[in-house]
Amino acid sequence: MVVLVDPDKPDEPCRCAQSITHERENMKMTLAFQILFYLLICYIFCALFMYLRQDSFIFYQTAARHENHNFDKVIDYHLERGPVDLRGWLVNPVFLREKLLIYYGGNAEDVFFNIEEYQGVQAATLFVAYRGYGPSTGKPGEAELFADALAVLDDIVSTSAPKEIYLIGRSLGSGVACHVAARRSVQGAILVTPYDSIENVARSHYPWLPIGQLLKHRFDSLGSLQGIRCPLLVIYGGRDRVIPPGRTENLIRHIQGAKEIVLIAEADHGTIEMFPEYWPAVLSFLHREKQKVE
Repeated sequence: MVVLVDPDKPDEPCRCAQSITHERENMKMTLAFQILFYLLICYIFCALFMYLRQDSFIFYQTAARHENHNFDKVIDYHLERGPVDLRGWLVNPVFLREKLLIYYGGNAEDVFFNIEEYQGVQAATLFVAYRGYGPSTGKPGEAELFADALAVLDDIVSTSAPKEIYLIGRSLGSGVACHVAARRSVQGAILVTPYDSIENVARSHYPWLPIGQLLKHRFDSLGSLQGIRCPLLVIYGGRDRVIPPGRTENLIRHIQGAKEIVLIAEADHGTIEMFPEYWPAVLSFLHREKQKVE
């Protein structure tokens, strides 16, 4: 390359080279700002998407109404709460005045399919579909599920007055069970694959999102613990990928009262009840007073 130098302007080639270098640096900076801008837009879009869609992630509503089930020793349950109808099934009603177990299911669980398994339990068991699930009308939400659960318990107490009431909450339902146990007198609560809070679980799965600012339904079981006076049985799996074991163990560390802990090391979130340790732990907890007498 031949550079012609004007004798009257000997520094011209240097200025040209500096100008080209400066332009290249500006182009690099502009490209970097563009990349950062588009990444920021993508991040904001993801955060907005998670905020707007969180209800569908937390509440995966079932549709089957199960109107003609033909189960023996099962009666339909119905409670009106304003414009909302809560519907469910009472298994083994003959035991209702002696011992009642109220079941709160997971976020995608059709509680109806537990009926057959619980027919062998020596207690009445009440399964009520969350509002918006199956035969129950309305739209689910944290405050709504909590209020419904208290209303159902109060209804059963006023109409049947069971001598003993136990709660069992699985996954999402463990937060409902903690809320009720902190506000009503019950003999015990069983927490299956429980969490310390949905907020902490969400942070475990999405550490790059501002969960505290996005989440509407926090299900803070830790906050309920201080009001719980009954014994607790916690059952969780060592291979749970939905609710990491660390979230359950943080809940366990904060339980102040009587507690029994069952860790099924090989169980995951969806199969825990299939392991041989599960049912003996549940039944022993439900009938521990009888065992003491014997």
